[in-house]
Amino acid sequence: MKPKNDQQDNRLFAMQQVIKKLRNDDLNQGHCFMIFDDELPDDEAYYEYPDGQIKVERLDKSNLDAPREVIKVLTKSEIAAVKEKHEVFH
Repeated sequence: MKPKNDQQDNRLFAMQQVIKKLRNDDLNQGHCFMIFDDELPDDEAYYEYPDGQIKVERLDKSNLDAPREVIKVLTKSEIAAVKEKHEVFH
């Protein structure tokens, strides 16, 4: 078994804390927060909203000014699964 690299662990922890702060700041200011997931297509991401909703939305990367397309509004059980999967919610 390879020993853990404390420096890498510390960096990962620090990055997670920064992302959590950005998430909280965005939501507290009334903005949505984007969460990438490797299991979604490249042009899609989860967007968490201040009211607790999470939606899968498609972004046109060639035209960032274009509105995002809502692909799916997650159910409460789907939201719970996304929150369980992604570290930013813990």
